[in-house]
Amino acid sequence: MLADSSLETTIVIAALTTTYILVRHWRPDSGTGLMLTYLLSFGTIHLLAPVLYLIPWFGDIRIGPTLEGLRESTIALIAFAAGAEIGARLARQRNDRPPADDLIRPIDTRQANAYLIAGLFIYAVMIPASRGIPTLTALVSMALPMIVGAMGAKCWAAWCEGRQGVMWGWVAISLAFPVLTVLTQGFLGFGFASMLTLFAFVASYYRPQWKVLVAGLALAYIGLSVYVTYMRDRTDIRNIVWTGGTLRESAAQASDTFGALEWFDPNNVKHLDRIDGRLNQDLLIGMAVENLEVGTAHFAAGSTIFDAVLAVVPRALWPDKPVAAGSGDLVADFTGLRFPEGTSVGIGQVMECYVNFGTTGVLIGFLLIGGCVAFFDRVSLRCLRQGHLSGFMVWYLPGLAFLQVGGSFVELCGVAASGLVVARLFGYLTPAKPHAEATEPVVSPFGQTGAAPER
Repeated sequence: MLADSSLETTIVIAALTTTYILVRHWRPDSGTGLMLTYLLSFGTIHLLAPVLYLIPWFGDIRIGPTLEGLRESTIALIAFAAGAEIGARLARQRNDRPPADDLIRPIDTRQANAYLIAGLFIYAVMIPASRGIPTLTALVSMALPMIVGAMGAKCWAAWCEGRQGVMWGWVAISLAFPVLTVLTQGFLGFGFASMLTLFAFVASYYRPQWKVLVAGLALAYIGLSVYVTYMRDRTDIRNIVWTGGTLRESAAQASDTFGALEWFDPNNVKHLDRIDGRLNQDLLIGMAVENLEVGTAHFAAGSTIFDAVLAVVPRALWPDKPVAAGSGDLVADFTGLRFPEGTSVGIGQVMECYVNFGTTGVLIGFLLIGGCVAFFDRVSLRCLRQGHLSGFMVWYLPGLAFLQVGGSFVELCGVAASGLVVARLFGYLTPAKPHAEATEPVVSPFGQTGAAPER
């Protein structure tokens, strides 16, 4: 059905599939926001740019390969939806607690504070000190995810106790994430993704949903405005950050950039070009599809998947390991494009599945990804409901690895392994105080009188 579909038809199918996933899995008892974050991230790089092509005054000669890539992305989304159903069912079967005994227990906020302080210390002190030490670098790269996980747990605790002001205070603090990564690394995406993850965490249980949707639309517009402004001056910001400029110099440039904020205007072709030029993953997929069909590129036949498996082995145990984080030259090899030195272009999960085994690889790959995201999402929530914060981190931190929709499977496996090691380690170092009896929160996200059983 998708093989000969038009742009409009394919976008409608993708939108309907996304809506189905949200209806099925955006429930207060269904997760900690991993599913919602994944859909938002997927839509940003796979659906946003094609929608721009529907604007009459934004014609582009790249619409052909973009449509080809969008078809594969839509197939991936459909497979993801099917996998999510399987993952949700497996998570329900894993629950060995009767619904009547599944009361919400309070988490140990002191343990959450320990995770938060440790994450801040690692980010501020250990990351700079670990440069050049690959295994240590992989572990300390979990600093920001640890901070997000700890802040999410504190938001959950505040909401369950009826302290919404405290919860919104933590959400407001997350606005500092993109500021921090722009000033210290020259990247907007890393910090924005962390902020989005915390927003989705709260949105996973906050009700009524219409307020979340209204706030989401407002944030989407502000986010687009910040993005097109950042892309306008990105080179100037990075010239300071990447050449050893001081934090004050970076802050001054960022202040000049966002002080002249350009509100996103769909009538402004420059704004549309900035989005299409960097957020159109479907273009790269389409070019890879065309090159594989005509024979100018050859299928990887599972080699990148094998590399992802090798990525789990620490470099401390295998110093000469031939696998490095990132997508390397994969995008250039399969698309035929050449990028400026220092430019990092992620292969993305859809494209990596396709260049290994074609559309069959996309179907199987996203069936597995959808199942894993749904499973990790629900099991991490159950740990929170049981007041088991270290158990939550064990599932949540590796689950965050799947949210790198535009990254490679090498990165996914490496981050998942690092997340599991860090969560286990800090679980031993920061044990929670023992619970007394199961207690009801003052206000439950699942109703006023207690926790609702999972559906």
